[in-house]
Amino acid sequence: MEIDLIKDSLKSYWRNIDKKILFSFILLFLLGLFFSFASTSSLAGERLNKDYYFFFSKQLLFVSIALIIMFLISFIELNFLKNLIVPIFILVFISLVLVPVIGVEVKGSKRWLSLYFFNLQPIELIKPFFVLLTAKILSKIYVDDKRIGSLAKKLIN
Repeated sequence: MEIDLIKDSLKSYWRNIDKKILFSFILLFLLGLFFSFASTSSLAGERLNKDYYFFFSKQLLFVSIALIIMFLISFIELNFLKNLIVPIFILVFISLVLVPVIGVEVKGSKRWLSLYFFNLQPIELIKPFFVLLTAKILSKIYVDDKRIGSLAKKLIN
C-alpha cells in the first residue's frame, strides 16, 4: 500500500518537473566534471604532487552533493519555500553583518565565517535570497495593485 503511494508521488513528481531544466543542469554538471578532469589532471600530478584525479574527485564530490540537495529541495512544497525566504534572508544577512566582527582573514581580506568543517562566505548566500526576496516583494505589490485596480473599477461602476 505504501509502495503504491510512493510510486504515485514519484510519478506525479516526474510529471510536474521541468525536464529541460533538469537535463540542462545535469549536462552542465557533467561538462564541469569533464573540463575539471581535462584541465587539471596533469597539473595536480606534476606540479602539486597530488593524485592525478585530486581535483576531479573533489569536483565529483561537490557535484554529487549539489545534485542531492537539488533533488531534496525540489521535493519541498512551494508555499513552504515561499514562507522561508524572509527568515533565511534575515539569518544570512545577520551572518553577513557578523563577518567584520568574527570573520576569518583569508589572503588579506576578512570575508569568511569559519564554521566547523568549512569556511563560509555569506555574501554568496545572500545573492540568491536577495533575488527571491525582491521577487516576493514585487509580486506582492503586483497582486495588491491588481486588487486595488479591480476594487476601483467596482467602485466606479
